[in-house]
Amino acid sequence: MEGIYARNIQQKKKRRKIARVRFILLGTTLFIVAVLLYFVQGLKNEEASDYLLEEKLYSSMMSKDNRINAYNRAVDLNGGSSANTCVYFIAEVLRMNGKKIDDNICNTTEILGIMKEKGWKKEYDYKKLKPGNICFTTDEKLNKYGTPTHTYIFMGWKEEGKYDYAYICDNQAKDYEGKVYHLRNIVKVETVKGFTKEPFSFFLYK
Repeated sequence: MEGIYARNIQQKKKRRKIARVRFILLGTTLFIVAVLLYFVQGLKNEEASDYLLEEKLYSSMMSKDNRINAYNRAVDLNGGSSANTCVYFIAEVLRMNGKKIDDNICNTTEILGIMKEKGWKKEYDYKKLKPGNICFTTDEKLNKYGTPTHTYIFMGWKEEGKYDYAYICDNQAKDYEGKVYHLRNIVKVETVKGFTKEPFSFFLYK
């Protein structure tokens, strides 16, 4: 009898141990599933915010209030100066349209790195530009494969069928009669109020 009793005790302990292991495994599995669902939902939200993104950027910049707000925010982030504020401006416009970008992002190398990670694609043919595309210029030596000196949002061509002057939005309002939305020759080098305007190099799109 004592042997049977001892075996029953051992079996009960074994069953409890198995039950604990199953409980732990179940809890771990549920935790992993919850984490995966969280990340999948995050990806879905990211994809949703990317849907028709160029159209959203274009529409938001067609609003004068939005342009001014993005410009003023960029200047504030740059310590009150509008010089070298193009990335602050672009980042702010992206934030206005649901993209998560840190306020400290301030140069083309940083913004390009972030956009590459987010799956943005690069195109060098300016004839393929569509309203809302984000453009980058050459470097100071006019090397299209160097570090861009400037970035802006393409809004449309001045004349249909002509690929030179385009309406754009950027931070350089002081050089264009205070207008955030203005014309720029994106194909050739120009000098505006003593400042060199490097030509187009490529654009990124979603």
